[in-house]
Amino acid sequence: MPEHPGFDLKQIEDRSIVRLRVRPSEAGAIGKELQLPLQALQWQDGERASHWLGPDQWLLTSDTKSARDIISHIESTLSGQLFAATDMSSSNACFALNGPAARTVLAMGCGIDMHRNEFKTGQCARTNFASVPLFIVVIDDDSFMLYVDRSYTQYLRDWFARSGEDPLTRDSKLHQDMVS
Repeated sequence: MPEHPGFDLKQIEDRSIVRLRVRPSEAGAIGKELQLPLQALQWQDGERASHWLGPDQWLLTSDTKSARDIISHIESTLSGQLFAATDMSSSNACFALNGPAARTVLAMGCGIDMHRNEFKTGQCARTNFASVPLFIVVIDDDSFMLYVDRSYTQYLRDWFARSGEDPLTRDSKLHQDMVS
C-alpha cells in the first residue's frame, strides 16, 4: 500500500488464529478455566491473545505459538468436554492499522461508533466493513488489528488505498475533530 500521512496498513504474516466454540451452557466455566474474556466485546493480550466473539466462542491468536500448540492446550485443559477448536490461520488474514487517521478511515467503512469514548482500548467487534465481514480489535487509541477472510485481502488493501485519497483521512484537523 502506498505511503499515507494519516494511517499505515500492514499485513501480519504467520499469525496463528484459532476459533474456539463451546456449549453455551458450559461457556462460563470453560472461559474461566482457559482464562478467556467473559465480557462481551472484550479481549486480553498475552502470549496467546483471546478475543470474545460471542457468548460461547472466542478467537485465540499468537505470534509465538502455533495453532497446533493452542489447540493441544485446549484439548488437554478441556479433556472430556465438548468443544470445537479450529485452525483458521490459513483462511484468515490479519492486518495492523495504525496512525492518527486510523479511526477515521475505519468509521468511513463501518457502522461502529469509532469515537475513542465508545470503541475503547481492550475492545473488539465483528462488523460489516466496506461490504465484507471484518473483526476489529482496538489495541490503543490509534492502533487496531483487523481480521478478515483471506480471499478479501486484496480488496481490503485497495479499499484502504482509495480511502487514503479522501480529504477526511489527509487533514489531521478534520479526522481529529471527528473522533476526539
